[in-house]
Amino acid sequence: MAGIYIHIPFCRKKCTYCDFHFSTTFSSYRTALIIQLRQEFQTRIHEITAPIASLYFGGGTPSLLSPEELGSLLEDPKQYTRNQAVEITLEVNPEDLTETNLAAWQALGINRLSIGVQTMNNELLAWMNRNHRAADTCKGLNLLQQDAFSVSVDFIFGVPQQTEADLTAMLTLVDEYPIAHVSAYALTQEPQTLLHHRVTTGKEPQLNDEQQVAHYHFIERALRARGFEHYEVSNYAKPGKRAIHNGNYWKGKAYLGIGPGAHSFDGKTKRRWNVSNNAQYLKQQDWFEEETLSADNQWNELWLTGLRTQGGVPMARLEAMGGLRTKEGRMLEALIHQGKIHVQDASYCLAKDHWLAADGISMQLFRAGLKD
Repeated sequence: MAGIYIHIPFCRKKCTYCDFHFSTTFSSYRTALIIQLRQEFQTRIHEITAPIASLYFGGGTPSLLSPEELGSLLEDPKQYTRNQAVEITLEVNPEDLTETNLAAWQALGINRLSIGVQTMNNELLAWMNRNHRAADTCKGLNLLQQDAFSVSVDFIFGVPQQTEADLTAMLTLVDEYPIAHVSAYALTQEPQTLLHHRVTTGKEPQLNDEQQVAHYHFIERALRARGFEHYEVSNYAKPGKRAIHNGNYWKGKAYLGIGPGAHSFDGKTKRRWNVSNNAQYLKQQDWFEEETLSADNQWNELWLTGLRTQGGVPMARLEAMGGLRTKEGRMLEALIHQGKIHVQDASYCLAKDHWLAADGISMQLFRAGLKD
């Protein structure tokens, strides 16, 4: 199964912490970019040979698009997904959850919403430079019908001045509204963001690792008590409600990325990424790069993605790639002895207490520097 990702690089405002590619001034070329997105899809859809299981509108803020604009972008993918049950996700901001929009999105066939709630603390929302407030979130969620969409919400934790009371207020949404999926992300300080500038100039304190760990475990306990399955480091789902699109990323499936800044993978060895520049993307000049993954790259990515998930790294896939080398085997034995990794269902899985350190632990099993 394969996925399609369409990047909409438009936003109303720039969030304090965000390093995704987008622009807040786009009215002059908005239509031209949508036309170019369609052209890229039509030109590249042949790269995907597996059945399409998911279509994901990300950004940026895709919910800024009008129903007509979204409908035009859906025309071409729908030609390849007829008679198939396809997960179609739209990332939305709470202020865009209106009766008119919800009805239009449902009519277009969008069946999953990923809502950027982030927090229910208005002071923190202002600090993040978000465009909505807690009341907008409640107003929008109140309009959702139980079966109209599968609903996912994004939360951010580890924010300076954030308390467990703030976390509890976020989690209460899960009790009050038909939310089937939660993505909970630790705040990170990325280069070229306002947060990075504030921290490096001493206007904000360094992010507190201990606070982030405490918040992480607080959210995990609360969601598990509410019947959510913790199936990936940052993701929780009610039974049967895992994200198909993101799940295929972690499984190494093929996906086609459309739009400026979008990434693609053929499910084997070829990666491609489009330039994160709207003007350059529109000109279609030097607008993408490609790479072919070596066998060692593929091995590393298997550990990097697999250890982030509940399913872990299947032994059969390791064997198909030639199996563990001597030093890798010793490192794996040491990690098992330390209680960081265990064997479950013929896979190597990360112990729950170490999920926050998944990336660092997986790097210990990378091929670089581990040759016999």
